[in-house]
Amino acid sequence: MTLSLRAAGLTQVGQRLFAPLRLAPRLGGLTAGRSNNIQLLRLLAAAAVVMFHCYALTDQWTREPLYRLAPELNLGALGVKMFFVISGFLVTQSWLKHPRAKTFLASRVLRIYPALIAATLFTIGLAAASSALPPRAFFSDPLTLDYLWRTASGFEVRDRLPAAFATNPFPDAVNGSLWTLPIELRLYLMLFFAGLVALIPRRVWWTTAIVLGIVACTLWPEALARVVNAGPNVLVVLKLELLFALGSLAYVWRDAIPLLRSAAAVAILLIAWNPAGLGRGALFEPLLAYTMLVVAYHPRLQWPAFNRVGDYSYGLYVYSFPLQQTLVQRVSGWEPLVLFAVALPSALAVAALSWHALERPALGLKSRFR
Repeated sequence: MTLSLRAAGLTQVGQRLFAPLRLAPRLGGLTAGRSNNIQLLRLLAAAAVVMFHCYALTDQWTREPLYRLAPELNLGALGVKMFFVISGFLVTQSWLKHPRAKTFLASRVLRIYPALIAATLFTIGLAAASSALPPRAFFSDPLTLDYLWRTASGFEVRDRLPAAFATNPFPDAVNGSLWTLPIELRLYLMLFFAGLVALIPRRVWWTTAIVLGIVACTLWPEALARVVNAGPNVLVVLKLELLFALGSLAYVWRDAIPLLRSAAAVAILLIAWNPAGLGRGALFEPLLAYTMLVVAYHPRLQWPAFNRVGDYSYGLYVYSFPLQQTLVQRVSGWEPLVLFAVALPSALAVAALSWHALERPALGLKSRFR
């Protein structure tokens, strides 16, 4: 009798402890439609990149606030990592909703290339205005032609144009934000081929494939460098690929993932506290991915009114860097926060124009390929 009472008591305690987990909304029930904070998170990620560049392009990057608090991070790296989590999640969702080659490829092309080509031309124009070369010499220079076709292709972007921004504190870089695009495009292709062989709908197989890929990249990083053209930044690329993979896995396992605000708060605490170097080390990527999913989809955290404005995040990301370089060239002695206060609204204006005149009309063509 005593043992049974104790067992019943333990059962009740266990039920109370696990009740929040059992009653928590599941990610799978919240991903339909557009009632989420994904657009807001992407805009915040792009703004973080812009702020970091305000410090880096004025040669004051060690004063950047996040870097001063946590030298393992900076706002630019954080913003890029946020993008890769969201990208892995949404692109996997796109494939599973419309698992056809033509539909998937058309959706990716229509989302990436209109603004990328426009940003390439925009960058060339601002760089030409900054260059000491005469316009004819600038535009006919082989470096300009090489930049145009390679950067607009997205798979092998360049970051130099003839004598562009040569006197800036961070010279020769014309659009440093674009370095992540080749990585992302290759990840799209990998996911596309995984979809063609029906790995993605079989979530155990897809999880196994991703785990094996992570192990292979960890054991043979030089092979990764060749596949994704990572150069010396192999570890950085590997972490971005991991974040993309975590976003993809989160979508295929969405029905099993509870969204707990308390768990997200603990994740943020672990990153801030950084016990044994794990919070901003080995655990950082899964902690970041989970926190973002909670902020994006938890019903109590959503801000649906924000989705009524345009999706300016991609435009802000691809247009801001050459604008910042131009401002730094034209006015000397910028304080980073003052530069941010000028550069952010300027880049947002260009991004809004790009969204309404170019990106949204292009995305409207996606339905023709379904």
